[in-house]
Amino acid sequence: MSAAGRLLASTTGRAFGDLARALARQGAGSQRLRVSAVPIFASHWLLPRLGQFLAAHPRIELQVEASPRLADMETGMVDVALRYGDGQWPDVSAEMIMELRAVPVAAPSLARRLKLRTPADLLRAPLIRVSPFGTSWTDWAKGVGLDPAGFERRRDEPKGLQVDGMGQSLRAAAHGLGVALVFDPLVDSEIRSRALVRVGPGLPARGQVWLVCRPRERGLPALRALRRWLLAELGGAT
Repeated sequence: MSAAGRLLASTTGRAFGDLARALARQGAGSQRLRVSAVPIFASHWLLPRLGQFLAAHPRIELQVEASPRLADMETGMVDVALRYGDGQWPDVSAEMIMELRAVPVAAPSLARRLKLRTPADLLRAPLIRVSPFGTSWTDWAKGVGLDPAGFERRRDEPKGLQVDGMGQSLRAAAHGLGVALVFDPLVDSEIRSRALVRVGPGLPARGQVWLVCRPRERGLPALRALRRWLLAELGGAT
C-alpha cells in the first residue's frame, strides 16, 4: 500500500472508530467503558476488586478485555487500557498507576526441599520461564549481583518449564514445578494464602502499569470515575 493509501486507511479507520464509539455511548447514556488490560493485572488485581467499583457506580457498564496486545485506541472499541510498559506510546495519554517489582516465588514445599534461602540457591532450582520475557532471569541475576550466565537456559531444564504468560507461571510454581519470576504486588494473594513464598529479593521491573486513553477523552465522566477509583485503591493521589 502506498503512503497515501496508508494515510487514507488510517484516517478512515479513525473516523469510523469515533462514530462507533459515539453511537455506543449514546445507547448507554455515556456510561459505558470498554477496558483492555494485560491479563496478569486483570486476573490478579482488577477483577477481584471490580465489584466495589460497580457498587459505587451502578450507572457505569464496564466491558473488560484481558489481552497482552496493545489495544488500538483509535480504530478499536476500547476506551481505556491498562498497559504494561514504559509509558512511551504515541498519540495517547498515559499515566503510571502501579509500580512493579520482579520477584522469584516458589511453592513452600519446593523452597523447603531445595533449601532456597539466598539468591545463589536459585542456581540449583528449576526455573520457570515465560516465553515473551526470555531474558528476565538473567536480568534479575545481574540485579542481585550474581553471574547472569548461571541463569541462562540450561540443557537439563525440562521443556515444560517454559510457559506462555505470567498467570501460567504462577500456577506452575504453585504446583511445585519450579521457581517463577513474577510481579509484586500482583502476587500478594498467593503470598497471603501461602500458596507461594518469596525466595529472593524483588527488583524494579522493566515496565510498569499505565492507565492509557485518548487525550481528547480524559474528561469523560465514566473514565474520570474509573481513574479516581484506581488511584484510591492503589493509594495514589486524585
